[in-house]
Amino acid sequence: MKLRQDLKHNINGPGGQSEPEKQDHDEKRQLAAVMEIAHAINSQPDLDHILSMITRELSKVIDYDIGCFATYEKDQSCLYIRYVTRRNGDSSGENTYVPLDESNLIGWVAINREPVFRDNIQTDPRFREVMKEENLKSDIVVPLVAKDDLIGTFNIGSYEAGHFTEFDLDMVTRFGKLVSIAVDNSRLLKRLASLGEKYRLLMRNATDIIVLTRSTGEIVECNTMTLKLFGYSQEEVLGKEFSLFVHPDRCDGAKRSFCEILRGGDGTLFEVPYRKKSGEIIYLDIRANVITINNNPYILAIGHDVTDRKKLEEKITFQNKELKAINKQLTELDQLKSDFLGRISHELRTPLSVIMAYAGTLMEEENCELDNETRDEFLQVIQSQSNKLLSLINDLLDLSKIEIYETMLDMNEGSVNEIVKMAIKVIDPVAARKAIALKVKLDESIPIITFDHQRIRQVCINLLNNALKFSGRGGKVVITTKKTGSEITVSVRDSGPGVDKENISTIFDHFTQVDGGDTRSKEGLGIGLRLVRHYIELHKGRVWVESEKGMGSNFCFSLPFVADRVDTGDLDGQ
Repeated sequence: MKLRQDLKHNINGPGGQSEPEKQDHDEKRQLAAVMEIAHAINSQPDLDHILSMITRELSKVIDYDIGCFATYEKDQSCLYIRYVTRRNGDSSGENTYVPLDESNLIGWVAINREPVFRDNIQTDPRFREVMKEENLKSDIVVPLVAKDDLIGTFNIGSYEAGHFTEFDLDMVTRFGKLVSIAVDNSRLLKRLASLGEKYRLLMRNATDIIVLTRSTGEIVECNTMTLKLFGYSQEEVLGKEFSLFVHPDRCDGAKRSFCEILRGGDGTLFEVPYRKKSGEIIYLDIRANVITINNNPYILAIGHDVTDRKKLEEKITFQNKELKAINKQLTELDQLKSDFLGRISHELRTPLSVIMAYAGTLMEEENCELDNETRDEFLQVIQSQSNKLLSLINDLLDLSKIEIYETMLDMNEGSVNEIVKMAIKVIDPVAARKAIALKVKLDESIPIITFDHQRIRQVCINLLNNALKFSGRGGKVVITTKKTGSEITVSVRDSGPGVDKENISTIFDHFTQVDGGDTRSKEGLGIGLRLVRHYIELHKGRVWVESEKGMGSNFCFSLPFVADRVDTGDLDGQ
């Protein structure tokens, strides 16, 4: 009571003041207190500091013995006494929970959201006293409400009955509104801080890329993964157009998709190529949608890197194609094997049958009186068929050596013309028996080169044999050598039926003859030309056919002046 009288004495002054002067003085003090509180609310996010400031400033305007703030805890449906202040600085009673019901005063005020002004607590039996031990005689309790949401309650009390006035109730109510704003702002700031921290954690730790752009396409925000994935710094990205990341070939399409998303279209893009700063191409699955910030549209894009998956799918697709190709080759090889077995059984059986027949005739007792001429004729047939059989066997051996000695050559310097002459000596008797004219045109200016003499000799013999086989009796075969640029070319022209264009591409394959199949009329396994191609390719040369149906064929091969050296060695059995 003495403090309240002292306060009144201080307000009136030693000499006393008139009522208008006193009212003006009170209003100035109220305004000063409100300004201090408003400043605290705007500049200090700590709620306890704000509550302390409010109680301190309120005590300059209203004389009270105890002040108390209680906040509404929605999840626990109760009131929590957060802050208590007394004249002596004691804060006992803080951190106490009060049930949210109408049996106690602050619960009733919180539920009904109406203030209560008790001039004499002892004569008001409506409520159970929460802090009965305080022995308060009068109090004021006001609800704290912000934006129609219950914040809590604020009350002041005095040990003197009839201590407070309607003016005090009005002031507490006004200050209660400031407290509501302070508590609401503090909670909002905490939520914002929490959201900000979650946002920072998301932007820093998200494994997907996150990009925010304006409706104009300008990048305003992106997360750490975006910078890491594309290889840019934040300064290189912010403020730039999203086309910075777009693959050059799809800029127009990306802009159309961007406009479509702004119009509310589907913002899902699968396995779209994008470009890193280094130029490397990556693939992303993108999901984008329009969001509104301060009434302005933005596009938020979230992307997942699927480059590894894309590469794996492409690898699997490629491997599947390879497997299909291998399966096709295996099927062809299986058919080739069947054809080969059929051909070899026929080709080997024919000369064997002839040899056995003539040999059997010679061995029969009743034919022992054969004249010498007939006997010589039989022996020539046996020898001819034996040579044919040996030739077939040698072709098979040569074919097997292709697989075993893929790159082995015995390289020496020599003249291609001399090799051709040696091949002619081997083939000349065969041409004479078939009455085929064998012509030779050699270019004497051909230089000495390095090559495998035995292999090139075999190439020439195979081509000449092939020409004789298809020229027919009374035909003509011409073998020519010439120097063309940096190559030496050898050609063998026959007077045979020629080769269809569709057969030229396969004529050098295994077991191929231009009249192969059921109509096949020529002897041999079709291995000779395959050997020709293989040996010429080992010499880094070329082999080809010039032919027209009905006009004969010209089989050619060329050798470079200086052949690339490969691993050399002798082929056994040659």
